[in-house]
Amino acid sequence: MLKRLLWILLLAAAGLAFSRFGYPAYLRYFFKVGGTITTSAETERALPANSMLFIIVKNDGRVPVAVKKIINPVFPLDFVITRSNLILPDLVTRQVYLEAHVNTHGLLGVFREGDLKGESKDAVTAFRKDVALRLEP
Repeated sequence: MLKRLLWILLLAAAGLAFSRFGYPAYLRYFFKVGGTITTSAETERALPANSMLFIIVKNDGRVPVAVKKIINPVFPLDFVITRSNLILPDLVTRQVYLEAHVNTHGLLGVFREGDLKGESKDAVTAFRKDVALRLEP
């Protein structure tokens, strides 16, 4: 009986240690978010050459943790953001927010006339592969 209780306590301690130290590393290593980005046909036709699409992943505190840049996007666009796109891997959380911006000037965060933007209103799980974003002017 004492031996069984000792094993249960040992497993509980190992589970607690994994949740504190192992899960963040697991989250960073296997990070993958994907989905589809759409826009209207007339908006897509109005995009000039060398337009850039930035897909930004933010943690639950709305801090950007990953960025992916695509030059001359063609919609609908299927995307996948993996650990290779992480810019702040230590700040990754299980729930993330996604934003997508299309611009012609290449400056992230600077909005000018003709730029497009779309975002997920609710948080999504970091391993979700069916996120749908719609770009609007």
